[in-house]
Amino acid sequence: MKKAVLANLEQNYSTYSKSFKKIVDFIKHNQSIVSFISINELAKETGTSPATITRFSKNLGFKGYPDFQRVFQKDVEISTSQMKEFREEIDSMSGDGILSEIITTNIELLEEIDIVAIEEQLEKAMEMIKTSRKLYILGARGSYALAYYLYFMLKELREDVELMISGASDFTDKLLYSSPDDVLFTISFHPYTNFTCQVTEFFKEQGNRIITMTDKKDSVLGNISDLVITTKNGGKAYTFVPGIIILNALLLKFGKQNKEESIERLDKLKKITDRFNIYQR
Repeated sequence: MKKAVLANLEQNYSTYSKSFKKIVDFIKHNQSIVSFISINELAKETGTSPATITRFSKNLGFKGYPDFQRVFQKDVEISTSQMKEFREEIDSMSGDGILSEIITTNIELLEEIDIVAIEEQLEKAMEMIKTSRKLYILGARGSYALAYYLYFMLKELREDVELMISGASDFTDKLLYSSPDDVLFTISFHPYTNFTCQVTEFFKEQGNRIITMTDKKDSVLGNISDLVITTKNGGKAYTFVPGIIILNALLLKFGKQNKEESIERLDKLKKITDRFNIYQR
């Protein structure tokens, strides 16, 4: 139901009034908030009025805002179940055998990976990255660690890799020099940040190709991406181990496809780090 509502909003966006467009823009980037924000709070956030939001809801075929709001509530209950489970484990576990249990959980998550599907997705991602002029890597908050890891490793294997950082004023300068031949690699898991959604949508509007690693193919990010790599990151252990495994596979695939050049770059890097005594011996 929620997916149909969002599709309807996207399809009819150009026909909406300025006030309606403000409401739609807020909903697109704050889907989880809509499930519990009051009509007065939504009016304040969008710079509209409760009456406008009521009209907006009725225009979509709902009895009113509460009826519209219920469409998003079920989805949030499902999305937050993993963190609820994590909280329950913190509360209930005795403290003995935690490491063993976390290892077991990660093994279970890795065993659930659809290797054939992921292999195909990685091959497609490889082709997109290889043919790009520049690769932008995007990740915020919890997903930043994965984004930085991919950036740190990949920049040693090819030129023109940019890391987009939330809160850094120069990210707008990086966007200024983007071109249609660039590729964006977004990494984000629920809840998706406004920064991640807005930057990804910017690249979509510019006609760039987008690769997204996320938890749901039909998420707000998945729906606007050319290629979606799905992996779980939660349960009893909120973990990025499956994500790291998949990124490692991508990096090794990239390195092996350009084997001679990759080895030459890495050898040159070692000489540079040795020359400047970067690492403790």
